[in-house]
Amino acid sequence: MNEPETSGAAAPPAAAEFQWWQLRPPQTLPWTRVIGLGAVALVLLGALGYVAYLWHYSQTHVSTDDAFITGRISPMSARVAGTVTAVLVNDNQDVKQGDVLIQLDPRDYEVALAQARASVEAAQGDLRNATTNVPLADDTTRTLMQEADAGLGAATHGHEITEHDLQQRRSELAARQAAVSGAEAAVRGADADYEKAKLDRDRIAELFKTQLVARQDLDHAEATYKSSDAALEVARHKLAEARDSAAQAAAAVQSQSATVAQARQRVAQSQATLANAQGQRQQVAVRQATVEAARGRLQLALAGLEQARLNLEYTTIRAPFNGRVSKKAVEVGQVVQVGQALLSVVNLDDLWVIANYKETQLTGVRPGQQAIVEVDTYPGIEFKAKVDSIQGGSGAVFSLLPPENATGNYVKVVQRIPVKLVLAPGENSRHLLVPGMSVVPTISLR
Repeated sequence: MNEPETSGAAAPPAAAEFQWWQLRPPQTLPWTRVIGLGAVALVLLGALGYVAYLWHYSQTHVSTDDAFITGRISPMSARVAGTVTAVLVNDNQDVKQGDVLIQLDPRDYEVALAQARASVEAAQGDLRNATTNVPLADDTTRTLMQEADAGLGAATHGHEITEHDLQQRRSELAARQAAVSGAEAAVRGADADYEKAKLDRDRIAELFKTQLVARQDLDHAEATYKSSDAALEVARHKLAEARDSAAQAAAAVQSQSATVAQARQRVAQSQATLANAQGQRQQVAVRQATVEAARGRLQLALAGLEQARLNLEYTTIRAPFNGRVSKKAVEVGQVVQVGQALLSVVNLDDLWVIANYKETQLTGVRPGQQAIVEVDTYPGIEFKAKVDSIQGGSGAVFSLLPPENATGNYVKVVQRIPVKLVLAPGENSRHLLVPGMSVVPTISLR
């Protein structure tokens, strides 16, 4: 602006007051100053935009630097004791599944396998022999039992018949003994009649001599006497016959009793024969048990054969999966024991990230959310991943000495909870990542 011209003398107050109220014409800014002010405005706008972006980003993403890569590391150890004859890999060598890593001396185990095969063949022979004897013993003992059973049935039936006959003989004996008793009574009656007739005849004969009775009475008494004598002889003859018959019946009973005793003996012999056949029949069960025992020995021998075969296979240690050999600690000629660590195989195709997030960061974290993993070894390279799962407790809970808050020395500390992030398929196809690397994962919450 052009300043108003003034004289050297002091202006009157009226003129000064007029100039103070007088409006000044607008002043034009230099173009460099305009550009500077615009640049400052743009920087301020950019800063505000970046701050807004960071705020929005912090609301939709969570990140942590307490994270590392882990994976499947298989420590290879010997399953059988032996001497190392070959080590076919070196440290940090990539191997394929099934590749031979270490070879142990197999000769002892080859001998054990041959012995196991011989034991199997012997057990098979024993089983065949035992199996062959069972049908033969079964047929033989079954025939013996059938014959013994039939013999016992016949003996029992014969015994029953002889018992029945003995009862008949005893009944006949009793009847004939009754007949003897009747004949003896008849003899006694006939003898009494004879004595009476004799007395009557003698008395009438005396009376006939004195002519007191007629001849006819004497003849009649004589006839009665003779008739009584004849009747007595007949009764005596019948008594003798009855006694003879009773004696025959008694002999028959005695003979039949002997027959019954013989029949009983035959029954006892048949029972003993049947018991013997049944005992021999039990041998079939014993032989079947022998077959089962032989079969069990065969199964044991087969199990021993399988174990010997496995032990021989264990002398060749192979890679369980595709990976990289690490931490090799075995050399040729070394004698290794069962369970001794020899080397490790790291599966570089199956890696994941364990990220220890603060508990305050997990409010919106869910399985399946996408994530980006930055590795300290390869700055500027991002690996895609996703949330697999969240551990069921903080790291302090599973530590060797978990905190005991009930002691009274409680200080609230923000806990960290491990989150498992699984890399996307093919992200480690070049095997750039290995377990133990430090990473910075960032989970997108939306």
